[in-house]
Amino acid sequence: MSYKKDKWDELERLRNEAQELSESENVDHYHARMKTKLERIVELDPTDKRALFWLGDFQHEILENYEKALDYFEKIIKLDENDMYAWFHKGRILSETDKCEDAIKCYDKVMLMHEPPDQTWFSKGIALHILGKYKQALECYEQYMKYDEEHHNDLDVLTLRSAALLELGKNDEAIIYYDRAVKLDSSLKTRMERPKPNDYFPRDWAKYIYYLGLGVFFAICFAI
Repeated sequence: MSYKKDKWDELERLRNEAQELSESENVDHYHARMKTKLERIVELDPTDKRALFWLGDFQHEILENYEKALDYFEKIIKLDENDMYAWFHKGRILSETDKCEDAIKCYDKVMLMHEPPDQTWFSKGIALHILGKYKQALECYEQYMKYDEEHHNDLDVLTLRSAALLELGKNDEAIIYYDRAVKLDSSLKTRMERPKPNDYFPRDWAKYIYYLGLGVFFAICFAI
């Protein structure tokens, strides 16, 4: 009885300390201390989804250890197959490790759940973009932009949308999104070339030059 009480007391203490660390503004030794506490929590209670999630996020975002991160999120899914955020983060990791088809399956599962995070459409769009499915990627970017007014000024989605339109040969539309992105961050000009218009001359000018060329041709013929 005493052992069980000691175990639960330690668990409660560690959980409180981990929560305090997550809210602390002082990041000195934060990651190492957090990891140690979380690993101990999971050792005492392997079903602690919150600790597993934090460990997965730590391995993914800080250490970039995708295999270990994936393992943590899959453990959460085994405990709860409807854990939306575990599926979402599993999808992100699969996408970043060139397993985009599998990532899309994860995102599709998330989209069937109640109030999926709006980032799901953006992340699925990226996976489709990598696979060269630009039309479908555009549909996802559009859906993401519809979710929130702030997304209309999301630099990443504007540049990706411009790039997808360019791949589809819709240069004029690509220019619109490129220009909107540049207004938000002028340094983009040094990293991404502005798309060329579909028609280098306005249609009236192109027609004018065509007939001018014909006129010159016939003038030369009659002069000979």
